[in-house]
Amino acid sequence: MMDKLSSEKKLRILEDALKAGVLLILAVSIILMGIALVDRNTEGEAPMGSFEETTFVDNWTLLVNGLTVRVRLPISVNVKEGKDLTIINTLPEDIHDGMSLMMRASMEDIRIYINDELRVDYSSASLKNRMYYLPSAWVVTELGEKDAGAKIRIDLTVKSKGIVNVVSISNGNNVWYKVIKDGMAVNLIAVLVFLLAVLILILTFLLGKRHKVGALRSLGFLMLNVTMWLFSESVLRQLIFARPSLSFYFSYFTNEVIGIFACIFFDDVQHREYHKRYLIVETLTFIQVIINMILNATGVIEFHNTLFLSHFWTIMCIVVPASCVITDILKKRVARYRVTAIGMGVFLFFSLGELVKYYVSKYILFGSFMCVGLLALMIATIIQTVRDEAEEYRIRERRQEAMTFSTIETIASSIDAKDEYTGNHSERVGFYAVRLARRMADEYGLGEEDILRIHYIGLVHDIGKIGVADSVLNKAGKLTDEEFSLMKKHPVIGYEIMSSMGDIVPGLLEGIRSHHERYDGTGYPDGLAGDKIPLIARILTIADSFDAMTSNRVYRPRLTDEEVRNEMVRCSGTQFDPKLTKMFLELLDKGELTAATVDGLALNENGEIRTSAILEHRLQQDIKDGVKINHASHVRMLCYIIKLMENKGKDYRIFFVDTEDETAKKKLREALKRDIGHDDISILYTRTTWAVALFDRTDRQMDEFIRKLTGECNGVAVYKITHVNRF
Repeated sequence: MMDKLSSEKKLRILEDALKAGVLLILAVSIILMGIALVDRNTEGEAPMGSFEETTFVDNWTLLVNGLTVRVRLPISVNVKEGKDLTIINTLPEDIHDGMSLMMRASMEDIRIYINDELRVDYSSASLKNRMYYLPSAWVVTELGEKDAGAKIRIDLTVKSKGIVNVVSISNGNNVWYKVIKDGMAVNLIAVLVFLLAVLILILTFLLGKRHKVGALRSLGFLMLNVTMWLFSESVLRQLIFARPSLSFYFSYFTNEVIGIFACIFFDDVQHREYHKRYLIVETLTFIQVIINMILNATGVIEFHNTLFLSHFWTIMCIVVPASCVITDILKKRVARYRVTAIGMGVFLFFSLGELVKYYVSKYILFGSFMCVGLLALMIATIIQTVRDEAEEYRIRERRQEAMTFSTIETIASSIDAKDEYTGNHSERVGFYAVRLARRMADEYGLGEEDILRIHYIGLVHDIGKIGVADSVLNKAGKLTDEEFSLMKKHPVIGYEIMSSMGDIVPGLLEGIRSHHERYDGTGYPDGLAGDKIPLIARILTIADSFDAMTSNRVYRPRLTDEEVRNEMVRCSGTQFDPKLTKMFLELLDKGELTAATVDGLALNENGEIRTSAILEHRLQQDIKDGVKINHASHVRMLCYIIKLMENKGKDYRIFFVDTEDETAKKKLREALKRDIGHDDISILYTRTTWAVALFDRTDRQMDEFIRKLTGECNGVAVYKITHVNRF
């Protein structure tokens, strides 16, 4: 085991060094990437040509409401909705073939004329669906050499904010370069989030039956909806969609249900603690969305004119989750989703910012705020989900480990119950092994997990005794050669039993098989010697022998402390590992370890002799003295039941009733049959004596039971056994 620990330590060092090296390379790569992105020292780099454009913004003449004004673009004109305005200018003299002119329409109708020739018509009349409020769009017209110095007139019909945007001129489609560059970050993030949303939805569909994925699934739908809205409002939508005008519809659809999806997600994150609040705001928002659709479809009122209602319910979908998070903070419940709560706060803040920006900014580009908020929410939720899954895995692992250890403890109890003189032997071996392991920890590199494993291996080291016949296991005298050869098989039997389950606890199989090996090589079953004996087995050999010497056995009473010490010194280097023996003796000499028995009997947690140990001792003594026990196996079964209850903090109160009078015997049988409870036990111990065990009774209840019994059955003698009895 020592060699194994040493090799594992070397592998961990190598693994840590490898990880550190790889992370260092990654860090250097990130730094170089950052430099490559922002460093403008391009001397010697491969030329990439020019993407420059000219902003055609000066010397425009604005005609509005009968007035003529010289202006510089962009401008915001305060005119009523539906009014027309015109801007006029003269194109530069250096216009040549292959050039383009671009202007953004912010929901207004736009018609571009060059030398009074209509070049572009982007208006309600030009679209097949005849919508009044047009999606904002980039309007592009091609220019040629003949257009140099030509008159340009742009007519606009105001429908929203009366914004006249910048006009740009460049070679070819270079007019799109700045648009693409400015919109790239938001759109790349939107694409990434869209793909992640699809991946999340697929994963939650596949894992839904085995994992709690409600919140993650809701996040997937929220991300999908928001990214569709981002695409619909993107400055690049003309490059994304073949028919960008259709984005008018799903832009409003997706915008209006963002709040609903957000509330569903927040409700799942908060474990439906505020489900009624969320359900109300979700329902009202949905009703408003349906009404808006009906009004738009019937031509009563378009989506744009009901947008303020959508924004009102959007605000409600921000206020309600924010209030719920604040409530959880005040009630200290937010710890359950602390990381996600941070993401929720950022998302709500930036969603509100997106809304405010719509009403405040004159030259609005949608999506940047929402993109940041959604990205923060996604990252926070993924981190929270990973943490929750890791914690859930640890919980499942601890439960599995607890079940494994509980099974081991139950098996250990079964072993002790089968062997009538052990009296919690396996439990004490585990205790002694742990004390020795802690003393060895620094020198042998044992951690807490190693020590815990040693404890449980100690509990189950004798499991092979299940396969040993009772006549051999519980024989009062010396074993014959044949019987001893059978007894020596219990390590192999135990090894075979547990090997079918796999090495559920590292070192378990080694400890079970080799705990009777001797340091000088004369042990069994494999005749291992010295350090070839696994470390766990060398520890168990000492712990097992110490308990055997400090416990009563059928063939001899407990050895004195001096006899125990002398025996351990004598066997050091032959039966025991001398180095470990020295450490164990140091613990004994310093008083850091003492036998967990009194007069050779097992103790409970309060330091009192166990009821089961007293009963076992009584059985051993009676067998030794030749008393004819009615059914010794029944008594051992009773001891086993009592041990199980003692380990769970429960106890049986035991008393013996003795009589040789036949009439009293008859009455006693009837009384016990009538008054004994479902969990109580009555056993005919000898021909004239009954052992009665009352489950979980107080001393007063026990005394009342005895008084009633002796009152009905004259001529019976009763005596109790308790924790303080001595034999």
